[in-house]
Amino acid sequence: MKINLSILALSVFILTACHSQKSKNELLKKDNTHRIELRKGELFVVAIADQKKGKEAMLEEYFNTIMPTAMQNGLTFIGQLHIDNIVTADNFTPNNFIGLFKWPDMKSAMAFNSVFPPEKIKELRMPIWNEFKGHVMAIQEDKTLTINENKVYEVRVLWTNDMVKTNSIHRYGGKVLLDQPLAGYEDLKGNKAPNHILLIEWKNKEKANTFHKMNLLKTQKEEVFQTHFTLFPS
Repeated sequence: MKINLSILALSVFILTACHSQKSKNELLKKDNTHRIELRKGELFVVAIADQKKGKEAMLEEYFNTIMPTAMQNGLTFIGQLHIDNIVTADNFTPNNFIGLFKWPDMKSAMAFNSVFPPEKIKELRMPIWNEFKGHVMAIQEDKTLTINENKVYEVRVLWTNDMVKTNSIHRYGGKVLLDQPLAGYEDLKGNKAPNHILLIEWKNKEKANTFHKMNLLKTQKEEVFQTHFTLFPS
């Protein structure tokens, strides 16, 4: 059963607005390298959104309404991937950041959802965003993602029912950090859900662009973003 992702809509506040509250980052940093620790049973969230212009006041109100309950139930801000280039995304033009978050487990996420049911979240969300896309992965085993601020990170959202063949990525110098099926998804327009998400590390943009020109991953549809990692503003 797919996880209901309306509980994730609150997360997008941090993609487009700074707040004075310090993020509860679970990052171990040394120089320009960060380690993101994901534990078995956690829900790892990748949120991508397109905020409407002039909605900052509504966004602030939304944040103040939703976040206390979310934080009480364990929502953690991990960091953000600054979008440097939209390689392909049809007509979707997200704001500058992809947000990375996690819930400690399904129980915590559902506890939040019991206070703010999906229909209420959608009512609050619709006036603020042109589009919101939430992708959730249920972590099956402990993982450590090592991220370097100086490297290029590619987020690939894939619509495919087949196993993703990543050998070609390695051959062209890419490193697959995350290769996960999606346990849940939502967007504002009710489109068909993707099936898979990849997080790939490239040494530089030239390496990534060479791979794209070869078009070696054959999928029904894909959304691809070149990014670099930054911490949330504190």
